[in-house]
Amino acid sequence: MPREASITYEQVAAIADGIKAAGGKPTPRQIRERHGSGSLGTIHKLFQRWEGNQPPSIEAGSALPPALQRAILDCVTQERATARADLDAKLSDMQAAANELAAENERQSGHIETLESALQTSQEEKAALAGKIEQMETDLSAARDEAARERHAAEATRTELAKAHVRLDTIPVLEKDNERLRSAVDAERDARTNAERLAAIAEAKAAGLSERLADSQARHTREVANLDSQLQDQKQRNTNLEADLSEMRKESRDLAARLAQATGELEALRTQNAGHLDVIKGFTAQGTVTGAS
Repeated sequence: MPREASITYEQVAAIADGIKAAGGKPTPRQIRERHGSGSLGTIHKLFQRWEGNQPPSIEAGSALPPALQRAILDCVTQERATARADLDAKLSDMQAAANELAAENERQSGHIETLESALQTSQEEKAALAGKIEQMETDLSAARDEAARERHAAEATRTELAKAHVRLDTIPVLEKDNERLRSAVDAERDARTNAERLAAIAEAKAAGLSERLADSQARHTREVANLDSQLQDQKQRNTNLEADLSEMRKESRDLAARLAQATGELEALRTQNAGHLDVIKGFTAQGTVTGAS
């Protein structure tokens, strides 16, 4: 959607008329400084429109004889028509070029705004990816803590098994009560079997936890690698966008320089035309002095 202009033709015309009424010569830059906003290219187009609507200045007639006045008028009219045709052609070319430069400047400004919006979106996506990576690192730390707790439980089971073995070794041999000793040995054997079974279960559980931890670490490594790849791609897109933005700004500055050069050439042509008019006035004044003498 095209942007709404921040300055109108009526505002440009009012400021230019005020400068002209004060005896000054209005320019697009003066109009922009007084208004406080607006694209210089847009103001330049509106200023050209205002200049085209200005009535030509009419010089007061001289007191020369009619025949001499007609001769001078015919000569001046012919020279002025020739100079005016050439000047109008050059002025038309300059105005067309200036309009094209102004339009291109506005288009580049819109493109720069689009690139800045895309860059902002990329930065937000980068922040979201960073948050996701941080959450996954938190999950990995929690999994490591759980694995540590499981290892601690397995160590406690092994300690209990060692104590059971020590108890088996320290049972005194009672010669007088053989049956009771056998019962005690059977009980200890049963306890040993149960302890070994518990140890086997604990070791199997520890092995399962180790496998789960290895799978979790591998899955986390793959996800981190994928996120790193996405982050690198996003960084590359950001770099490309920033390079495009820099190039667009450079082109905008080049267009502004070309517009300033065209404006300078237009001012030079106007100055040259004013010099021609001064020569004609001098010639008229000289004719008046000659006729009076």
